[in-house]
This record gives sequence, structure tokens and C-alpha cells, in this order.
Amino acid sequence: MRIGLVATHDSALAHLEGLAAAAAARGWACRCFLTDTGVRLAASPRLQALAKSGAVRVDVCEHSWHQYAGEGAPEGATLGSQFQNAELVRECDRVIVLPGAA
Repeated sequence: MRIGLVATHDSALAHLEGLAAAAAARGWACRCFLTDTGVRLAASPRLQALAKSGAVRVDVCEHSWHQYAGEGAPEGATLGSQFQNAELVRECDRVIVLPGAA
């Protein structure tokens, strides 16, 4: 199983961490794309640890990163564009979008 997780809001942290950890525990390939204020979730130590272990791939929208989070690349993640979001949708068996609260 290949699962994709898309977070568009920084309030989605608990859901993103939980789903990513559960996918990793099941041995599923997991890919995350963070955009809008969801890019702030790249600072999560739990998500960074999953990314560094290779259990989860984390791509962050570069435009949103510079707008909402800062400079340089977030630790354990790769800066990219909506192209990585499109790849995630194409490659994953299931995609869960975590919009969070407005």
C-alpha cells in the first residue's frame, strides 16, 4: 500500500503525525506533501524522525515555506512545488487530505 498525506493547515499536526506513524508501522510507503500553512508541520520532531528514518517522504511547497515558515529547507524534508503534490496523487494508492481548521 502506498499512502499519500496532504496537509494544508498547521492545525492538522496530530492527524498527520498519527497517520504517518501508523503507515510506517504497517510498512506502507508513505509520502507527505505540505502546503499553505501546513508547511509549518515540517518542524514536527516526530515527522522529522520518520522522514530521517526513511519511513516517510516529506515534500514541502517552497512558495508556502518562504511565505509561512522561513528560509532554507526544513530538516528531513525537500522543498518542491505543486509538481510533487501531483506526483503523490499519481503514485499513491490512497490520498488523504488534511485541511485542518480555518
